[in-house]
Amino acid sequence: MVTLPAQLVATPVLERLAGGSRGETANGRTGALEGAVLGAGDTAVWIDLDGFVVVVTTREVPLLPNAIALPAGSGALGAAVAGSRGTARLVPGRVALGALQVTWDPAAPPSWDPTVPVPARVSHAVLAARGAAILAALGSRGTPPPAAAQGSLVRELARIGMVTASDPEGAAGLALLFRAVGARDPEPAAAAVRALLGRGPGLTPEGDDLLAGVAGTLAVLGPAISPPAPAGDRRPHGRLPDAEPFGPLLAALRPPPGRTTTLSATLLALALDRRLPEPAARLLDLGPAGERAWPAALTRLERLGHGSGRAYAAGIAATASLLAAGAPARR
Repeated sequence: MVTLPAQLVATPVLERLAGGSRGETANGRTGALEGAVLGAGDTAVWIDLDGFVVVVTTREVPLLPNAIALPAGSGALGAAVAGSRGTARLVPGRVALGALQVTWDPAAPPSWDPTVPVPARVSHAVLAARGAAILAALGSRGTPPPAAAQGSLVRELARIGMVTASDPEGAAGLALLFRAVGARDPEPAAAAVRALLGRGPGLTPEGDDLLAGVAGTLAVLGPAISPPAPAGDRRPHGRLPDAEPFGPLLAALRPPPGRTTTLSATLLALALDRRLPEPAARLLDLGPAGERAWPAALTRLERLGHGSGRAYAAGIAATASLLAAGAPARR
């Protein structure tokens, strides 16, 4: 048996394990959660817990909102996982996976909260600049089109290597998605989800990653571009800006059951709740510290999966550009 310590455990994982551990077996003992191993590689193992995927990662993988992150390097997982027979057992403080155990102190877990805070207010000019800068870093040589030119933005994503944007059906889905963002309209958003969800190969298809980047950006920055509260507004000091009218749009982006991989559905649902991979969160920080940090964060994000990180970044950049170009939301 090989035992490795967890360096960080994302709070959504801790919440899932705490909820599952409340049940009891016939003997009165706390029950373990049984998970199915979806896949394993040198740097990650994916475990399905009844529709929520937990990923155990080595230090090469950027922090994910559903991760148990290890300080060990590439190759630490493979040999031990080989004896798992496709199953894992999880309780607060421990994951048993074949000949491998990952442990932490359940009373004082090394927790990491992936929830990205909503900024108090965002300037349209700053938002536009960040969107343009990310697109340029991804290889774009043009300038982001205005909100009315969603088709031009789709073509720009195709130029920077998004396969989904080069495929006619995928391009049509992205055009619907960008129209939904520009108009704050949930109807084309729902149609876009049907067109994009599950599009592309892998545990997280590119269409899903683009959707997650868009969803996370809307959830974090959408409320912050609302106009100032009217005079006489008596909301408590420090309350976040009103998320309306982005609530219906975000609801339309929730993945229907069974339309994509379980891992993608997990990550998209987390993005809608502002729970994002750590480098993606840095791209959404529009303050002075974020301005200094986002280029290095983009480099880390691009190491995520076989193109998943670039798709997240493209979705973030496109949404930032569209939000900046669009009219401020009405109350």
